[in-house]
Amino acid sequence: MKLFKRIFRRKRIYVELSESIREHLDEKIDDLMGEGMSRDEATRTARREFGNVTLIEERSREVWQWPKIESIWTDAKLAIRQLSKAPTFAIAAIVIMGLGIGASTAVFSIVNSVLLQPFSFRDPGQLVVWRETIQEERRHPLLPDNYLHYQNLVAHSSTVTDAALIQNASFAVTVGKDHPQMLNGLSVSPSFFSVLGITPLLGRAFLPEEAQKGRNESIVITWSAWKRLFNSDPKVIGRTLKIKGEQRIVVGVLPNDFDFPIMNEMPTGESQGKTAPYEIFQTFVAQGEDLTSDDGDFDTLVVARLKPGVTAQKATSELDSLQKAYSSSHHLPFHLGAVVEPFLWEVTGNVSKALWLLLAAVGGLLLIACVNLASLQLARSVSHDRDNALRAALGAGGLRLFQATLMESLVLSAIGCVAGIFLATGGIRLFRAVAPGNLPRIDNIQLNWTVLLFATGISLFAALVSGSLPALRSLRTDPHKAIQSASTRMSSTKRATTGRRLLVTFEIACTVVLLMVAGLVARSFSHILKQSRAFNADHVIIAEVNLLATKYNEGKDSGSSARSAFIERSLDMLRTHPFIESVSITSTMPLTGDSNVHSMYRPDHPLPESEVPNTNVRIISPGYFGTMNTQFTSGKDFGGNERDNPNDAIISQSAAAAAFPDLQSLGRELKINGNVYRVVGIVSDARILDLKEDTPVVYLPFWHDPPDNLFFLVRSPLPVDTIASTLQHDIWNVDPAAAIPVVKSFNTQLTESIATERLQILVLSAFGAAALILAVLGVYGVMAYSVSLRTPEFGIRLALGSSKLELTRLVLWEASHPVAIGLILGIVAALGAARAIRSLLFETRPIDPEAIAVSIGLLLLATFLAALIPAYRASRTDPMRILRQE
Repeated sequence: MKLFKRIFRRKRIYVELSESIREHLDEKIDDLMGEGMSRDEATRTARREFGNVTLIEERSREVWQWPKIESIWTDAKLAIRQLSKAPTFAIAAIVIMGLGIGASTAVFSIVNSVLLQPFSFRDPGQLVVWRETIQEERRHPLLPDNYLHYQNLVAHSSTVTDAALIQNASFAVTVGKDHPQMLNGLSVSPSFFSVLGITPLLGRAFLPEEAQKGRNESIVITWSAWKRLFNSDPKVIGRTLKIKGEQRIVVGVLPNDFDFPIMNEMPTGESQGKTAPYEIFQTFVAQGEDLTSDDGDFDTLVVARLKPGVTAQKATSELDSLQKAYSSSHHLPFHLGAVVEPFLWEVTGNVSKALWLLLAAVGGLLLIACVNLASLQLARSVSHDRDNALRAALGAGGLRLFQATLMESLVLSAIGCVAGIFLATGGIRLFRAVAPGNLPRIDNIQLNWTVLLFATGISLFAALVSGSLPALRSLRTDPHKAIQSASTRMSSTKRATTGRRLLVTFEIACTVVLLMVAGLVARSFSHILKQSRAFNADHVIIAEVNLLATKYNEGKDSGSSARSAFIERSLDMLRTHPFIESVSITSTMPLTGDSNVHSMYRPDHPLPESEVPNTNVRIISPGYFGTMNTQFTSGKDFGGNERDNPNDAIISQSAAAAAFPDLQSLGRELKINGNVYRVVGIVSDARILDLKEDTPVVYLPFWHDPPDNLFFLVRSPLPVDTIASTLQHDIWNVDPAAAIPVVKSFNTQLTESIATERLQILVLSAFGAAALILAVLGVYGVMAYSVSLRTPEFGIRLALGSSKLELTRLVLWEASHPVAIGLILGIVAALGAARAIRSLLFETRPIDPEAIAVSIGLLLLATFLAALIPAYRASRTDPMRILRQE
């Protein structure tokens, strides 16, 4: 109650205190008058004995005050009044701080949400993902897991409490009489949810026996699938869902906050076209080669939970030893190993370096903004010298002067922080709009308390960086000199100008780093776009079709025949349209990285396992190369005779060079995945997997093994919407149960495949441009202020015979000093930064002459123009006016 009274009734308390002191003084006067003194004499005597009434009031008020807080509040009000008298400076400073803090906050919120926030699983720090390694495998150092090896490691590991297999799966779900819709999901071991520490909201998780063939009818669905497919029916447990034409029983519904990230079996795999969240989970059933072969499919990932206190490095050491012992005891022709990585690293590894680069870049931009504001405040501090001198003369201590001067920076940063948070909100929305769809945890990017604390912290940092120099300068104020003539003020302004030039030097150095890094990334991106691809994506539409009904997956040859019949009928129907120039199919979405990787053996020339080259296998239809505009270098395309002889193969130039070095490839045989193929054609290296590299590819006719997940490629001059309706109509005429989850242009797919690189160049270019603008403002501010101070000198020079050109050269020469030093320091720092981002560059050296030349040239041109304006003003000085003033 007393504290409440102190805060909210302070004015009334002060009035009562003053009245009480006045009453005591009046009583003293009355007593003295009663002793025979006159009123004037009594008043003088009472005041002399009582003391300074005002001082007594102030000291008495301190009982109800917090002196430190009161002084801070007083300085804050003074700073606000001073800023209100200089609106141009205040607005410029707030804009600079708002941009720097807003950009930093937005990028930190992205890094925090994607890289730093733990997953909502039990003890997420104990979750790891392990992959296998094969010493003889050079192209793919990290591989998915083999089922037999997984069983061996789980059985013998002492560092792992439990582990689960996961494998990407697609589910064709039919609701009512609609065409099937595709939902993403996973095939998982029954232990999957216990490893994560997740308990279903409704129902139960999988039972161990449900991982056996014939007993795997159970599914677990997410909250979103429950809400969309079952209208949040609380009695959903036991209901069925039609998947692939068969009924599946819902046994569990996961909590609303469950969000398992998109993961790829291949570490280099991309997720274009598969960015939808996982919504359905089924049990993984090991069968066929999974149960018998050590060199069969490596096509699953393992999520494991380590024992408390065990690190990923220790687990790697143990599992790697187990793998080596297994290779030796089973006399395998290759040497196995294992690598264990934290779960978060596995999810974010492909984007972490790029995001840390963006955070470093925005940190540099914030430093430049702080330096710019410090430069403005140094100039402004000159006009405050006289005020500080008067305060010092009246008894203000050094700490109080420092606090009062720094308070202006704190006020500006506080306002800039509020503006920056609003800008960060818009920046996050913009980032989510332009970010690649496969960016992990993109939906989690938001402002939270951690981000707000970060914004507050960098605001305080910005205030200290930008305000420390002007505040320290206030401590050196000499009251006697500052109150004297303007000449001493002139020497003071010269010291301030020197400080501002040093700040500009630092600003130029930071800008050089940002510009050169942005230039290198832009150069790398240009190389990606301009390289020869050996295919033409213009006027090509891609349609994904999933054949997941039971008839397409029956044993023996019936399922294969059904898939072949569907492909042939669909192609024949689409070819009847005059506006479709060509149409074909492929087994894999183009530009999605490595998949279906196999070793290429030569029956006529056996090699050690370590020397056997690898290739990506693609299943295609005749006419595929015509649709893609990929040229043959020798041999022929597939024809109708492939139906009777499906073991013909077409290989890329890099595959031919890897399998048959210095030999003719046509007519020779290759053994892939246990089957022998005869090479009938060689095509140019089309970068259909990744625009950044020529990867060996072997193309097989679809009659050999028709895929159940295929992609139609249609070349037509018509727009995507028109072709999409035609595609859907014809395909559903062949089979209404076929799912068509994706229809888009090839150019859209190409753009999505380089979305990460495009985002890097957009953000870095924006940061570089902002840094350049701030550097230009810094140079202009220093030179403009210097010219304004030296106007009398320039007038006298002109009166004594100097030409306007000489004055212009003089100003430009002075501007060149901080710019030149900043360039040298910046180039040295930029070369170190370029080496750090070498892995992000494509066919671009860290020391790239063109990128360096363009960056430096752009900065020199901009700073020259910034200094030219003050130089021009100096040359226009009127000497007669200056002489009259002097």
